[in-house]
Amino acid sequence: MLKKYSKIFVFLLIIFDAFITGSSFLLAYYLRFYSNIFEVKNIHPFNFYEVFFIMVIPLWLILLSFFELYKPRRTRSIFVDAKPLLLGNVLGILIICSFSFFYRAHSYSRLTFILFGGVNFVLLLSCHIFIRVFLKWLRKKGFNKRRVLIVGAGDLGLRVAKTYLKHTSYGFKVIGFLDDLYTNGKYKEHGLEILGRISCLSNILEARDIDKVVITLPMKAYEKIHGVVSVCEFEGVETDIVPDLFQVVQPVTKVINLDGLPMVSVRRTPVDSWRYKLLKRLIDITFSLLVFLITLPVTILIAIGIKLTSPGPIFFKQERIGNNRKPFMMYKFRTMRPCSKNESDSIWTKKSDKRRTKFGTFLRETSMDELPQFINVLNGEMSVVGPRPERPYFANRFKGSIPKYMVRHQVRTGITGLAQVNGWRGDTSIKKRLEYDLFYLENWSLLLDFKIILKTFVKGLINKNAC
Repeated sequence: MLKKYSKIFVFLLIIFDAFITGSSFLLAYYLRFYSNIFEVKNIHPFNFYEVFFIMVIPLWLILLSFFELYKPRRTRSIFVDAKPLLLGNVLGILIICSFSFFYRAHSYSRLTFILFGGVNFVLLLSCHIFIRVFLKWLRKKGFNKRRVLIVGAGDLGLRVAKTYLKHTSYGFKVIGFLDDLYTNGKYKEHGLEILGRISCLSNILEARDIDKVVITLPMKAYEKIHGVVSVCEFEGVETDIVPDLFQVVQPVTKVINLDGLPMVSVRRTPVDSWRYKLLKRLIDITFSLLVFLITLPVTILIAIGIKLTSPGPIFFKQERIGNNRKPFMMYKFRTMRPCSKNESDSIWTKKSDKRRTKFGTFLRETSMDELPQFINVLNGEMSVVGPRPERPYFANRFKGSIPKYMVRHQVRTGITGLAQVNGWRGDTSIKKRLEYDLFYLENWSLLLDFKIILKTFVKGLINKNAC
């Protein structure tokens, strides 16, 4: 019954989108030629654009379907439709602009098509957000619920059930569990119960009108999992499997299609996306050049200060571990008296370190010794934001004593990072730094980068833990 209503809802949504798309085209035509917003030399009669008006509605529906706009997304954000709508509109505008170039019946206004794409995107997105908010409200009130049966009443099964109970807006109602080992004890406090053994699955599906089965059995119970899937397929019931690998496989991951063979990546990193490769690199270069221009007078004064207060070179370079565990030479302003390479590479710097000069202490406490690292950023060896690079000697030590330490090297290291702006820099806990580094790696976004940069300027440049 629920699937029947879902199909009706999708059909109505398609009709609704078709109406908005057609209305957007008419509105764009009006704005271009009759609103007095744009300069008009010759008003084009609407019959010039009739062929496009007829074309855009089926074209847009095909594009939006291609970008999977009409697939169920009840567990996703209310803004989940933004990406397919944007991609669909951009591609659609490119198609009709190309068509107008070859279809020479008249000279068409490209601005009309661009206005149509913008208006259509805004109207469709606004309406879809409203619909998703309304649906979430209905589900919280108990409507449009999907009845879920969980096969496997262990800790993983209970965790899934609690998630459904917590997020009522998802619209899932847990009917109960099936399991061969557990009893009802710890489930009654959540209003749940074990309905029977796994062998009762076929009867339970029919008797309880189940819409969805979630399998949370341990992977060693492969035969049982296979049997449950077979019964659900025979009965035509949707089935999901939650593997008991969540302690190994991270929440944000992906499934790779290897010639028909599904392969689950253990940890998804941002470096796999074009946004990280292109946008982050663009921001790194732009920001670094801007910093060089702004700080040029300060850089000259720092160089003079170093030469006047201590004999030796202005710059200090040291081998660090970067992206993909590859070593590189990191640059800093020299803040210590010259010493042997072995000493600088293997001795942990502390606030009471006697090797530091007075001027060097000032540079470290104000983070101005880091300015030459923008050279590393321009060279592509570092990023403005990322986990701080470590010396090989200490990286090997931490690798052996702190689990997952080397995971932080799956992204480009940075001048500043999430751990640093939260106070974990200098002689502080490496484990706490790693927690922040892994969070950054798993949740990277441009917005997070901008927040870290802003926090660095607000409270990160002068830090009591710097050493």
